[in-house]
Amino acid sequence: MSHGFLLALLLLAATSVAAQPVNKPDKSPHTSGFVTVMGIKLHYLDWGGAGETLLFIAGSGDDAHAFDEMAPKFTDRFRVLALTRRGFGESDKPDKGYDIPTLAGDLRGFLDVMKIRRFNLAGHSAGGNELIQFAGDYPKRVRKLIFLDAAYNRTEVSAIEANDPLAEPTLAKAPESLREKIQAEFFKYMDEFNPNFKSIKAPALSFYAIFETHWALKKDADEATRMKAQAFIEKEVQPYQWRNIERFRKEVVRGRVVVMRGTHHYFFKDPKRKDEVVREMRSFLLE
Repeated sequence: MSHGFLLALLLLAATSVAAQPVNKPDKSPHTSGFVTVMGIKLHYLDWGGAGETLLFIAGSGDDAHAFDEMAPKFTDRFRVLALTRRGFGESDKPDKGYDIPTLAGDLRGFLDVMKIRRFNLAGHSAGGNELIQFAGDYPKRVRKLIFLDAAYNRTEVSAIEANDPLAEPTLAKAPESLREKIQAEFFKYMDEFNPNFKSIKAPALSFYAIFETHWALKKDADEATRMKAQAFIEKEVQPYQWRNIERFRKEVVRGRVVVMRGTHHYFFKDPKRKDEVVREMRSFLLE
């Protein structure tokens, strides 16, 4: 299976599981640190700030640096942190432990080491799985939740991918490298994840970036290919997204949804939308 749609939802269209950061200038005003949880060294970034804690969790293929630009915009009212989950960035990379409860346990351990009892939690893409798991397991520790295109039922994805006209077939083979093993573990549990939205008791804000065009469509594609790709988006992908939106609205008692059109999965980095996203998040957190 190509996992094309899943990759698009989980950021892996641009990056890969366990990828190390490319040598980019890091001008964000943070400090860098490590904690050890259940024998696993986890990397985090700390932007400082005063007030309640706001912790960011990145999507698959990303690390805490995904929030380098946005995080400083909250330090006037919050102490802002971002955590890199196991298997990514500078965190340790064991070949096991990528099921959602274990990842949520890593998050709990991090908070315990940092002596943070109650906090606000924001997650992008695959990070939403950990948000949902943690909110259900430790409801008294969560003040508010923010899902950045992150609240999805992943069990539907395989069936959708089977109808993708642009999917490239891949040969099944046993994972060999550590990166491949991590990827296999991560996707195995991702494919099984059906969120229990009803377990979310805290106020929750959920952004959804609607797919407008196929992520794999090339600029020089012929008209027939374009029509097939667009039909797939409109008949398979968008209905999937709207099903999740309506489910979130129905099942999250204190939930709020913001639908984003004309942008992309990284909408919080989109120059045309990022200020709007920050305003919406601040309004929700501070009300």
